[in-house]
Amino acid sequence: MDALLTESSNELELTLPEAYDLQLEIMNHPAKRKVICAGRRVGKTIMCGLLAVQYMMDGKRVLLSSTSQDQSDAFWEYITGWFYPLIESRTVYKNEVKHLLRYNGGQIRVKTGRHPNTLRSGWCDLLVLDECAYLDADAWNKVGAPMLADTNGTAIFISTPKRRNWFFQLYQQALSDTSGRWEAWNFSTHKNPHLSPEAMESLVADMTEEDYRQEILAQFLEGQGAVFRYIDERATLALREPYEGSFVFGVDWAMQKDFTVIAVMDTETRQLVDYDRFNGVNWSLQRGRLKTLYEKWKPDTIIAESNSIGSPNIEALQQEGLPVVSFETTATSKPPLIESLVLAFDRNEIAIPNDPIIKGELMAYERKITSTGRSQYSAPDGMHDDCVMALALAWHGATSFATWSPFIL
Repeated sequence: MDALLTESSNELELTLPEAYDLQLEIMNHPAKRKVICAGRRVGKTIMCGLLAVQYMMDGKRVLLSSTSQDQSDAFWEYITGWFYPLIESRTVYKNEVKHLLRYNGGQIRVKTGRHPNTLRSGWCDLLVLDECAYLDADAWNKVGAPMLADTNGTAIFISTPKRRNWFFQLYQQALSDTSGRWEAWNFSTHKNPHLSPEAMESLVADMTEEDYRQEILAQFLEGQGAVFRYIDERATLALREPYEGSFVFGVDWAMQKDFTVIAVMDTETRQLVDYDRFNGVNWSLQRGRLKTLYEKWKPDTIIAESNSIGSPNIEALQQEGLPVVSFETTATSKPPLIESLVLAFDRNEIAIPNDPIIKGELMAYERKITSTGRSQYSAPDGMHDDCVMALALAWHGATSFATWSPFIL
């Protein structure tokens, strides 16, 4: 990619590496918060460097940060190498000690972010946190976010995954966002068109299977205390169009912050074949969406959570003749409901779509032990478990179907 810069009557030529299609998609996307989970050697450093150059040329301030001095130095060497002729001619100002470039009122600053406080440097228009899965969450929460407040700036969180830490939660937040402010990408090293087969072979030669999945395929692996295991192994399906069979729905209701989810499961194959997920919709429209899905799949039974907001919807649907069964989620009923689904994953009795939202909720799901010794299951703070609950209700329906009577559970 060639950039032709104009300053007064002088034209300056700057030759930059050519970005490939996926890099361009990310660079040009309008989201203010971009979360990129990617394998090693996909060109993360070059992509972020190109975007930083674009911002500086537009007179804006950029802060690039990575976890180690070596990685920060790599950023610095790339960018100063691109600008070398302009630095030599003093068109672009360079401060080697501060790792600072300035041009046209804009600037690029490169820092190491291992300790969050080292990132403090006033405001900026673009903040790049490279390998942020290996940074402390305070690098964003307490330092990075306030730096963008005055400018309504853009943040890029880019990393290979590291189990299911705060970067995983950011990724899930971006997946669930419906405002357009957040966007998420997940892609493997194989997406880099410039990486030769020989280079790939050398890269993976001494990797374990776990290392390969995390570092090359960019998969979030199970951490200690994970509730659901074998998620990737069970996520082998695509969503289906309606077909002849026996089906059950699981329904988890919500209105504003959370999502209403309707899970459609084949009772014979135990496959999740379809689902609907939405929020910010009134009760009448929610029931309308459920009825539309009902007309498509003709389930034998619909298992719907009855807690508080669910009961009026269930009664209305029952009055219209839909085969809805209520399920009240309590501290007593929820653990066996979830644990039955956990066993289904462990025993390879269930299959689900390869869907990042469903997989993400399952991966993040937590188990805590109360003071009385009971298991307590939920999503981490700030995350969702609506898909998990709808799936658990559908599984309960599929495995208990023969014992049910209409409207009695």
